[in-house]
Amino acid sequence: MTKAHKAAPREEIALRKHTVVRDEILISAARLFAERGYRAVTMDDIAATLQYTKSVIYYYFKNKNEILWQIYCRTFEKYSGDVEAIRDKNETPEITMSLMIRQHALNVMKNPEWAAIYNKEESELNPQQKQQLSRMKRNYDAVFESVFQRGVSDGVFRDIPPHVAVGASLGMCNWLHVWFNSKGSLTADEIADLFASMLWKGYKAENASS
Repeated sequence: MTKAHKAAPREEIALRKHTVVRDEILISAARLFAERGYRAVTMDDIAATLQYTKSVIYYYFKNKNEILWQIYCRTFEKYSGDVEAIRDKNETPEITMSLMIRQHALNVMKNPEWAAIYNKEESELNPQQKQQLSRMKRNYDAVFESVFQRGVSDGVFRDIPPHVAVGASLGMCNWLHVWFNSKGSLTADEIADLFASMLWKGYKAENASS
């Protein structure tokens, strides 16, 4: 066995460790940002919650802004991956739209701290990041809008501007992080089902069959 082959397992272990520690830092930082607000949290605070030294945090992230930006990027990777997978199943527009809205609502409720940051901390991003975030939002909305427009063309959705229908639907879901209680009488899945049902009845065409 060559030295290169012997080194591979060590490299894989190091890579896994690097990924795990980065994830731990992001999760801890997201919790603090959501609780206290981005500006009130320091790199020392993030390190303390993990019982790391501050130098460890700086080894993985060059500054607090990079941590915040990675939270936004991870959020969009998760949300986009989920809805694109639903879209790619090529179901009818009404089924696809309902499932995508349901998944979006679930993502908000199951990751409330990340959703809170998404809704509150955009002003803390730098200009370049804000421009990229705007593109990410447009691309995400476009997935919903294309499905909605297909439903309009098929006569199952009301003929209203897709950006209005999608903006209203996602906006309604985005605030679930404020009031959803995981210990409440309704589970996240039950609430997601209700949201999908309510929104479907709202944008369903009057002459569409039930």
